[in-house]
Amino acid sequence: MNNKIHFKHWILTDYQLLERARSFHDLFQLAANIMTRFEGDLHMVSGPISTGGVGTIDGNRRVFEKVIELLATEQKLNVFSQMPLEDKMVELYKQWHSENPGEDYCNPILIDFYEPLFSLGRVKVLHFIRGWQSSVGARWEHDNCVQWEIERRYL
Repeated sequence: MNNKIHFKHWILTDYQLLERARSFHDLFQLAANIMTRFEGDLHMVSGPISTGGVGTIDGNRRVFEKVIELLATEQKLNVFSQMPLEDKMVELYKQWHSENPGEDYCNPILIDFYEPLFSLGRVKVLHFIRGWQSSVGARWEHDNCVQWEIERRYL
């Protein structure tokens, strides 16, 4: 992972807050604070991580990382990377799943993290990785772009 891209504008306290995060809302607050350090409009990437894609979380994360790096380096876009938060998201997902074994999808990721993050109005463009339709979360993000006034771009 290219730390200059994925950890852009992170400061020491961000790493500490990430370690102490106990909810998806905590992760939202951390991401929102980091976003305040970016100038201008932001781009983000959407696609399969936990469902769909190449079939594994690790494989999907590698694709995600590379797409973010290409957009930042080759297209010189102002990309906010959620990848540094992914390990904690997986930890919180596992905890949630153990408490909700009958549920198919961890909606708190969408409702407590992505909904408030996109509602901030900082993200102006969401880039959809090929195969995004196989992801529950990416389909949800795609369907809600209009309400957040986020442009959709397909890779």
